[in-house]
Amino acid sequence: MPYSNQRAARQPSGSRALSTQEPKKPLFRLHPLFLVAGIWYACTGELFLFLLSALVAVQHECAHAFASASLGYRLNKIVLMPYGAVIDGDLQGISFKDEIFVAVCGPLCNLATAVFFAALWWTVPTTYAFTDVACYSSLAIALVNLLPAYPLDGGRILKCALAESFLKRTPETGKAEKRAEKICRAITLFFAALLLTFFVLLAAKGKWNFSLLAFTLFLAVGAFGNRDKQAVYGKLDFSCRNALEKGVEIRRVAVLDRCTVKQALRFLGRGSYLLLEVYDKNERHLFDLSQNELSKLFLQSASPYDTLGKLYKN
Repeated sequence: MPYSNQRAARQPSGSRALSTQEPKKPLFRLHPLFLVAGIWYACTGELFLFLLSALVAVQHECAHAFASASLGYRLNKIVLMPYGAVIDGDLQGISFKDEIFVAVCGPLCNLATAVFFAALWWTVPTTYAFTDVACYSSLAIALVNLLPAYPLDGGRILKCALAESFLKRTPETGKAEKRAEKICRAITLFFAALLLTFFVLLAAKGKWNFSLLAFTLFLAVGAFGNRDKQAVYGKLDFSCRNALEKGVEIRRVAVLDRCTVKQALRFLGRGSYLLLEVYDKNERHLFDLSQNELSKLFLQSASPYDTLGKLYKN
């Protein structure tokens, strides 16, 4: 399900970063409707399918979280909804290409899970009876999220791809994104109207599919974005003060001052303390930047694309 529902207008140098000074909140939260849906499925004898689908949805959102972590952002909260799971907020400051990367990681994770189970059936056929539901649930969530409807992952991918294309015609990022959002909103409302038609046709035959109706409402509301401005992504604090007290191996890496924070994150490693030697284009040494100093600068920066030279001067 979607990892974000709203984005502030982008600026050329990146949007305002989310504050990490907000109080910590539980990683998982149950929406009241999730409990209602759970009771309904328990009464109909399909509680196992409901819980398994929720687990697959959480796996989907965690894939988004791991992808965002490579950009320096951490997941604060996953909300379990009756139709799956949702990360109800936004990544700010990342480019359209990186947002596509984060969006596509969720469905790809579910597709990989489905392929794994299918491959397992070939080697150990007896496992089919125990894994078929997990396989089909993973496949269903992946395919649904690839629909080009906002705020599903497919819709977000389409929006970012359109915005990236419009940027080639106009240098104003805000206008390009708004134009892309209008197109995605129209497509989403078309899907919502189509699903509502199916619901009415089924209801006319005495088949009331309330799950279809709930998903239709979800798309209709999601088409206009989430007005809840409560952020659920925050910047990672990758300092390691505790490790220094115990002693840790130093890893020295030489980079140019135009190296961005996103690029510098690749040099971080478990069990080592990063020390960056920053040089200018003429290979003159400018300054050293420790891992703790890098973390502090990143937390104060506006975007993971800010260069080390710019952050250090500021």
